Amino acid sequence: MNLARGFLGRLSVRRRHTWRLASTAVSNGSVAGSNTPKAAMVVIGDEILAGSIADVNTPWLAKLLHSRGVDLTRVEFIPDNQEEIKSTVLELKKRVGPNGFVFTSGGIGPTHDDVTYESIASAFGVDLQLHEPTVKRMKEVYEKRGLELNQARLRMATLPCPADEVLVTPDLWVPLVNLKGIYILPGIPKLFRAIVSAHQDRFTGPAFHTESLYTDLGEGDLAEPLAKVAKESPKVSIGSYPNTEDEKQQQYKVKLQLNGRDAAAVLTAKHAISEALGPSLKDAAV
Repeated sequence: MNLARGFLGRLSVRRRHTWRLASTAVSNGSVAGSNTPKAAMVVIGDEILAGSIADVNTPWLAKLLHSRGVDLTRVEFIPDNQEEIKSTVLELKKRVGPNGFVFTSGGIGPTHDDVTYESIASAFGVDLQLHEPTVKRMKEVYEKRGLELNQARLRMATLPCPADEVLVTPDLWVPLVNLKGIYILPGIPKLFRAIVSAHQDRFTGPAFHTESLYTDLGEGDLAEPLAKVAKESPKVSIGSYPNTEDEKQQQYKVKLQLNGRDAAAVLTAKHAISEALGPSLKDAAV
């Protein structure tokens, strides 16, 4: 095995029962439903895998998509490698389906190792072409800054062609390319957030309903009653999250969070947990 690929080159984030208890419905997809839009994300960059730069785009995107009713089902961290990028976007596009979204972060700058555009173009069998509307916007920005629009910078306007869409974000020259549901984004957090926020209305699904409970019991004491409620509540995801504050500052030990698209089912599960845990519940977390 190539260790760079096997250990660092392809880290995958999946839904797991790590510090949470969830009904089996979460893993088999029945909570989401077959018609619920799904999303995946590819974080591209040797610097991310080396720990030189911390990824902050993933948690931000996950929170935004959840608030908009879209299931983020997979996140992959990969290096600036054309074959890795090609195989990953194709795999994730297949996973999220024809109506799903795949977001990429990073690798669209002016340097030799920025190969995201050409990799994704190659994955879908299209060419790269200088996109004149993007060049025009770049010229306006760079002239104001007194910078030369040289060949290296023009690489950032050399886009997969034909693309489904080349979207414009107000006050930014950086395009948002949509090719077969792959949304190609910069890794710089400020730009990533601005671009996704400007176009977020297209990323929408059935709303989630969330309820929370707080308890003085530890997870070891909660496991059995939560497992029973989870088994009886296939439409609800039940997560348990220990309080990591200093014990002297804690006003509860564990937060329980219930999520689902069926509001009645979420409330029913919350009532069942309340009945099971009784006086150990706190009225609210401060």
